[in-house]
Amino acid sequence: MSSLQVARRIVAAYGSERFLTNLKLNLLTYWCQIETLRETGEPLFADAIAVGECGPIETDVWDEYAPFGSRMIRQRDEWQESALDESAERIIAHVVDTLGALTAIDLLEMSCADDGAWRCAKDRGSATVDVDDILVSADMRRTVPSRTLAGCVDKVTREYPNALRLLENS
Repeated sequence: MSSLQVARRIVAAYGSERFLTNLKLNLLTYWCQIETLRETGEPLFADAIAVGECGPIETDVWDEYAPFGSRMIRQRDEWQESALDESAERIIAHVVDTLGALTAIDLLEMSCADDGAWRCAKDRGSATVDVDDILVSADMRRTVPSRTLAGCVDKVTREYPNALRLLENS
């Protein structure tokens, strides 16, 4: 399986309900890899994960969705990806359910933590984040952070229901 198949499946299954940008899609694909390694010890996809300037990047995914820039990815017919095996579908659903509401910035912070695989690979000057980097990193134990931009907006929305509406109309 390739990272592009995973990303296409995320877009096909969740693109209409989640705000997916190229960066967010790349990071969700990265976390699918981590979640599979947590559960099975084996990678979900064989593609190399590049050490990008700001975070981990699946190059094929990045290139495929580059025309969208930071705009929301819209599903195209040619990106219809048939269902993957049951295990991969379960992993993708779990990652999107737990991390999909986070912003790209929240995901980037998680992915670039000082004790994470990307930081380790970047610090040693590697061009890729290897499976071994992930297996020994804190990413294998990382959970959704309690303080995120998405969480703060949700809290404000709950506690001050009219605040965002007032800002919207000002």
